[in-house]
Amino acid sequence: MGIRMYQEVGLKPEAIRFIEENAVQEPDQICPYCKEVISYKPSFVVYEKVDSFYGDGPALREFKLKDGRIAREVVQAEPWSSGPVSFFCLEVDGVRVFEWSEEEIDDLT
Repeated sequence: MGIRMYQEVGLKPEAIRFIEENAVQEPDQICPYCKEVISYKPSFVVYEKVDSFYGDGPALREFKLKDGRIAREVVQAEPWSSGPVSFFCLEVDGVRVFEWSEEEIDDLT
């Protein structure tokens, strides 16, 4: 019998790249000696914790973009494959962007 569990595919690589390039950044690594910022990461808040079938669903993030808009991770699809498999896309100004195609979802589940 296989293990049944929540699986997160998450965002498409293009969506991740969009966030990395367009979200407000915050310091990620700081030199312990000189306190200079070594690297940055996208700043976010968790706006919703989704309860999955097994109680281990995703924490959906919200990113403030450099132009003032908000980009939110949303669950686009959750097919079943030994448990729910979550595919995310982004929602910017109420419009979903960087959605997975049905073919991509089928290939990954």
